[in-house]
Amino acid sequence: MISVGKLNLKFNFSFFAVIAFLFIADTSGMAVLSLTACILHEGGHLLAMALCGVYPDKITFYGGGIAIDKLGMEQISDGRRIFILSAGCTVNFLISSVCLFTPENEMIQVFSAVNLLIGIFNALPIGYFDGARILEILLVRIMRPSAANIVKKIIGVLCSTLIIAGIVYYCVFSGKTVSISLAFAMLYLIIAQFVG
Repeated sequence: MISVGKLNLKFNFSFFAVIAFLFIADTSGMAVLSLTACILHEGGHLLAMALCGVYPDKITFYGGGIAIDKLGMEQISDGRRIFILSAGCTVNFLISSVCLFTPENEMIQVFSAVNLLIGIFNALPIGYFDGARILEILLVRIMRPSAANIVKKIIGVLCSTLIIAGIVYYCVFSGKTVSISLAFAMLYLIIAQFVG
């Protein structure tokens, strides 16, 4: 763990293993674009936190992404928490939109698509994704926290199942095979649902 002032940075081995695998397996340059979009996503969260006067205690880099931790996040208002949680996806959607209006450049168009996908992926109400955490905040306003957690998990399982079934259906009926990236996305959705 590395300390920068009051902020602790933690790098898990799994983070470096996934990065190494992506750079070895990826010959298209998508790994670099995806990593850049993920960093911009987390930058959106950090900017929103700073605007709300909330500063992270720890940032963890692990195989599943980057996690920003702040003790006492539950103490701030629901509106501020939703603002902070939605800021990452908002940044991805804004970057994707701006890239669409740039002159024809294949790499910029791909970067636009990557940001759009990362924004959508994180907005899903699954596991520990931003969308699930926002959903839980909203559910707690209308029901007990224990009931809200159960409803969130049910919605997450249904959403994961629909997405995975859609991918399998597409691959079976289009005659296409499941690519490594699609298989990885399906596995990630399953793991996220059970870890979240």
